[in-house]
Amino acid sequence: MKKLSPFFGFVCLLFCLISCKENDKFELKGELEGLTSDMLLVVYDDPESKIDTIYPQGGKFEYEFVPDTLNMFRLVDGSGSFIPIFADKGWKVSLKGRFAEPVVEGDGFNGEYQEFLSQIKGENDYARQEQLAEAFIKSHLQSFVSAYLIDKYFVQKMSPDEKKIKELIDPLDGKIKDSWVIGLIIKSMSEKKERNYINYFSVMKRDGRYLSWNTHKRQYTLINFWATWDKESVLQRDSLYRLCEEFGEDDLRVLNFSLDYDKKAWAEACKDDTGQWIELCDAKGWNNSVLEQINVSRLPANVLVSSGRRIEAVGLFGNELKIKLEELTEKKDK
Repeated sequence: MKKLSPFFGFVCLLFCLISCKENDKFELKGELEGLTSDMLLVVYDDPESKIDTIYPQGGKFEYEFVPDTLNMFRLVDGSGSFIPIFADKGWKVSLKGRFAEPVVEGDGFNGEYQEFLSQIKGENDYARQEQLAEAFIKSHLQSFVSAYLIDKYFVQKMSPDEKKIKELIDPLDGKIKDSWVIGLIIKSMSEKKERNYINYFSVMKRDGRYLSWNTHKRQYTLINFWATWDKESVLQRDSLYRLCEEFGEDDLRVLNFSLDYDKKAWAEACKDDTGQWIELCDAKGWNNSVLEQINVSRLPANVLVSSGRRIEAVGLFGNELKIKLEELTEKKDK
């Protein structure tokens, strides 16, 4: 019997390794209509936080990598809308239709996400969608899809019901609770109760000069977070302009902190800077230390602080914000 040569054995081993790697590859294929930009962001949530990019051609694209473990990421378009994607060894996923109403076909949790999308298809009543999301979460306690649905339907709203959020999170499987999405929600709720001051920070204005807490004498500063791709946050930002007129420079100044990556789009949507109204953008999007310390994870968002950087209110809009400012400025006058 002939012995196999060491070289032949090495070639066989190499072939097996290459074949195994190919079998472990995750593949995402998309053919989407009506994309609002020529670039899609791939924002990883688990097991690590990072950002990648995809450049579709005529709405078509492919994205591949070999995951070591389950990866969760969001495919984000130019409007800020996103599609959660779940990637593991050998999984294949395809996206068709429009970005806002995708048809998701694929392995693992991707199929479960499509199950939910099918339930809300054609349902324009947001309250009804919320009911369907709650029912899905309660019947899918071991699904990472539930983590995203909790965030989308129960956390990213003007006045989140923390009791309801806790009721939805508590029965979830341990591995779902350990995900970045749920972890951030829990951290946000706890820090909202415990946080009293924001740390010192300095950012550059459009004129090239740095703005810091040492450079202004206003008693209250509203740090307002917005982005051109988030319509609701744009409306909230515009509504603040009248608020400035009502309270004046001695009582209020507004720092409009944009999360845009595209500075050109941001500049075109900006208003003129004044001593009371200041537009800011570092083109880092969500990767900004100011967002991290204030724990902002959704838009629209704001934080009202005193000249001593004490947090007076978080996430107040419209008449609620006006009433709070009236209370604070009356207190100041006394």
